[in-house]
Parts: sequence; structure tokens; C-alpha cells
Amino acid sequence: MRTKRAKGRLDHEREYLSSWGPLQMQSLSQAEAAPTVAPSGLVRSIQYLRGVAALGVVVFHAADRAGGSFGVGAAGVDIFFVISGFIMWEVTCRRTPSPSAFLLRRAQRIVPLYWLITLGAAGLAIMAPAALPAMRPTLAHVIQSLLFVPHVAPDGLVAPLIVPGWTLSYEVFFYLIFAFALVTPARVRVWLVSASLAGLVLARPLGDAHNAVWTTFTDPILLEFGAGVWLGWARSSDRLLSRRMAPVVIGIAIVALAWTAISAIDVSQARILLWGLPAALLVAGFVSLEHHSGMPALPALQRLGDASYSIYLIHGLAISAVVRILKSSAVLPAPAIFAAALVTGVATGLLLYACLERPLSVWFSGNASRPTAKRLSAARRG
Repeated sequence: MRTKRAKGRLDHEREYLSSWGPLQMQSLSQAEAAPTVAPSGLVRSIQYLRGVAALGVVVFHAADRAGGSFGVGAAGVDIFFVISGFIMWEVTCRRTPSPSAFLLRRAQRIVPLYWLITLGAAGLAIMAPAALPAMRPTLAHVIQSLLFVPHVAPDGLVAPLIVPGWTLSYEVFFYLIFAFALVTPARVRVWLVSASLAGLVLARPLGDAHNAVWTTFTDPILLEFGAGVWLGWARSSDRLLSRRMAPVVIGIAIVALAWTAISAIDVSQARILLWGLPAALLVAGFVSLEHHSGMPALPALQRLGDASYSIYLIHGLAISAVVRILKSSAVLPAPAIFAAALVTGVATGLLLYACLERPLSVWFSGNASRPTAKRLSAARRG
């Protein structure tokens, strides 16, 4: 049953052509919400890896729609999950926010853009069904999608209206676990988060295999967040890989991911091992390498990392639209369709970031800082 569902979800992603990229992995500060200007302490390699992960997912879907295959590109999801755990530790280990403040900031970061795109797609599917023929919005489907609740869609698959929401469901659930752990000291927090995630995975056989909520929130993929938390702990404790080991670990991760691509193995059977472990090694290797040797400025990759959430949410719809237009107006070779889909997916995401995501992040960050500024002014007057 689990293998069938996993394959069905991949097919569902291909059908809608919209999968992963979160920048749900931004920090709680305004500088990281708009990280073009790197603040002190920002791990540059994390932004680069986000860009690579987002690009990999776009290539995965563009190649699929052009009749090719680049399945390993979907491992960008696993890289993002590791990064998410790392970032959550980084932004809370030195100055611990309250659980409510933490969750509010997370909601401000991921909810507005996701809701706007979900509601926009639902409206378009209702008013012009031919534009999104694979999308079947119902009231219950839309509401559960907006609330990140795993559920069975009208087509019988476990997926939200906008397919990237399946990863956001995991993200939000992880945020809730992490917020609960914030009431404990940092030295206890890493163990509590790890034990919670591991306990859920171990409890998986005890629940209903047909319940979408249960199967989602006991999936072994949750352990990737835990790997990221431990990596964050290692960095804050100065226990990263050595200068010599970091490149070796990066090489091992790349070879492992390449092997899954060449061998065409069914990753759904053991995703946490075949993609999750290499993803954790890749992030650990680059973070350690940067710690010892620094990281050069790569503006293009930095920009992709900045816009990775927008690219993730919108690229599938953009690819679907351009491929439908190209196939209806002309007979083009597969490489041309792939190139057009790739460029359109990335360009649309960059545009969405510049016009909507970044302004929203800046606006929310500004609003969050105003009460503090008012309190400081009042204190000075007093």
C-alpha cells in the first residue's frame, strides 16, 4: 500500500507539474527573509544548495513533460527538508523565541504566498476548467489544502490542490514539534525533537495505513528534519566535519545520488536511505567546507536560493501552460520543449519572488518589528 501511494504521488506530481522547493527555510530575521545582503552568520552554502535543489525539481518536471526523465531531481525535496531542520536550529539556539512567536513567524513566511497561489489556481480551475484540466477543486479539498491537512483528493490520491503542499504539510508538522521543544533548554531540545520524530516513525505500523494524516505524519522522511537539526547542533557546538573530510563526504553524497539516477532504482521503497541520507551528507559537507574554507560569492546561485520557494510553488503551473501552448501550436523536438519548460519555470519563479514573495516578507518583517520599536520609544520617553 505504501509503495502504491508513493508511486501515485509521483504520478500526481507529474500530472500537475508542480513540486518542491520551500523557502520555508528562511530565518526569523528580516535579513534572512530578504537574504540578498548576507547578514553576519548567514551560511552562504545553504542558500546555494536551496538554489540547486529548486533547479533540480524544475529539471525533473521539465524533463518529464518533454518525454524524458531526471528522477533524481526530485531529491531536491530531501535536501530542503534537511536544510529546514538546520535553519530552525540556527535561528533558535542562541536566542530562543516563544513557541507562539516562532509559529507566527513561520506562518508569515510560508502561508500568504501558498494561499494566494492555491486560491488563484482554484478560481482559475472553476472559471476556466480547460486551463487546468487536471485540477478538480471542491470546497473541502480547497480548505484542507489551505490548512495543510493531508487528505484524499477528488482523484483518489493523497495530495493538496497545489501539489507542493504535500511537502508543506510535513514542514508545518515539523514546525509544531519544534515549537513544542522550544520550552526546553537547547541542550535538551535536539534530543527531544529527535525522539519525537523517531517515535512517530516507529509508531507507523500501529496506525491505520489508509488514514492520510497518520501515514503522512509517521513517514520516515520526517527523519530528514532531524538530521538537519543535528547538523545545526554540530555547527553551533563546533563539531562539524574536518577540512579533509568535508570534500570526501560531498563526493560520497553526489556519487550516491548519481547512482540512484543511473540505476533507475525504485526510490519509494527506501527514500530516507537512497535520497535522505545523501541529502544530509551533502548539506553537512558543504556547511563544514564553508566553515573551514569560506564560500565564494555566486550571485546567480544566490538569487536562485532566494527565490526557491516561489520557484517551487509556481514552476509546475508555468511549465504546464507553456508546454500546452507549444504542443498545440507547433511540432517541436523534445529538447526544445524541455528548454522552454525549464526557462519558463525558473523565470516565472524569479518574477513571482521579485513581485510578490519578497515584498510580502519585507512587509511582515517590518510589521513584526514595529511593536518592539514602539516599546523602546515608550521606554525612552518614560
